[in-house]
Amino acid sequence: MNKLRLLPLLILALICLCGTAFAANIPGQQSISYIEDATGEVTSLTDDETSTAWTKQSAYGTDLTIHLYSGTVGEIWVRNGYAYTQNWYNHYDRVDTLLVTVYYQANRYTESYDSYRYRLTDAYRPNTYANGWDSGYQQLLLPKQYKGVTKIELTVESVANGNAGTGATISDIIVASGSHATATPKADATATPQPVVVYVTATPGSQQDDDDYPYVEYLTPIPEDEEDDDDYPYVEVITPRPTATPYLEELITPTPRPVEYPSSSGAIGYANKRLATRSGPGTMYDEPGSFLSEGSQLKVVSKSWDDNNNLWWYQFEFEYKDEWYRLYTTDSRITVDASDVREEPVRGEPLDTQYSSYEADIYYGPGEPYAKVRNVTMGEGKRCDIYVIEDGWALVDYYDYGRDVNR
Repeated sequence: MNKLRLLPLLILALICLCGTAFAANIPGQQSISYIEDATGEVTSLTDDETSTAWTKQSAYGTDLTIHLYSGTVGEIWVRNGYAYTQNWYNHYDRVDTLLVTVYYQANRYTESYDSYRYRLTDAYRPNTYANGWDSGYQQLLLPKQYKGVTKIELTVESVANGNAGTGATISDIIVASGSHATATPKADATATPQPVVVYVTATPGSQQDDDDYPYVEYLTPIPEDEEDDDDYPYVEVITPRPTATPYLEELITPTPRPVEYPSSSGAIGYANKRLATRSGPGTMYDEPGSFLSEGSQLKVVSKSWDDNNNLWWYQFEFEYKDEWYRLYTTDSRITVDASDVREEPVRGEPLDTQYSSYEADIYYGPGEPYAKVRNVTMGEGKRCDIYVIEDGWALVDYYDYGRDVNR
């Protein structure tokens, strides 16, 4: 009788062992507070489950932000692609180039950041235990161990295309302290992307103009037998730009440099924080990404009242990578004299409604020099609610059925 009672317990124990046999066993794992993208928290990246994954939604701005409890970080582990099965991995796009920005407390008063660019290895290895791998995770080795890390931003800059073109996908992320972070490539073969170009870490202080900020370049030569980019993953380290953090009453007021805007009118404002954006004045619209930093100067073009959330949305204008954009963010993120900002017609009460007569490109503003929305067109016969006419261009609302979002 006792043996019969014991048998189910043994079976249950075996099932539990099988369930955890392939879980990552990475020394020095750091506790992650949470990971978020433009839509909110992404729990699938912290569950260590290959059956769940995150997929890139926006073409612009930071894709993921890892929030930490002031941890120590020397390495980041990424389970690239949808690693549930070989077929799923092949179906979804995978990350090819990943920009990593580490924010850390440089001293008691100042926060700084360094950025590194990694090229990930494109391989489906869910249970491979090789140098630099653990249960399908790839090890991204930082040039040094960072202490007091508050957050890490990840931006997918290029992808390895899958069969369906579904957007770059990551299954899981782990950060660890690491005791072997180094800027020098190891002699032994490894799947780990290794830093080969390093810039000296800048002395933390107030953010300065790019043209005035000195930096020093150091090059770590690649061994001759590993010069082929296809065989040797690389990392390009971007010159760090430190930011100053106000301390007690010593508030640092940024001095913005003059910005030449396109000819449109608007009120000058300043960003209170990094600006998460929507293409329209509400949470039902798609999210192009997060832009600008605290203290950045921008032009506020218009405002629109959101009855659902009882707040104003400001349409603001800025330059990014030599192209101009108009996007919306909430009033809590911008400091501006609201009386100087013109009000748009109430959503649901357009000036006019028309139907597009042909498939048309769409832009983040009234024509050039504004950026064109990449890989998206407005189809023929699409219903468009028109809210503003400017310089022969119409600001319209429409629903994108193919991607289930408002634009």
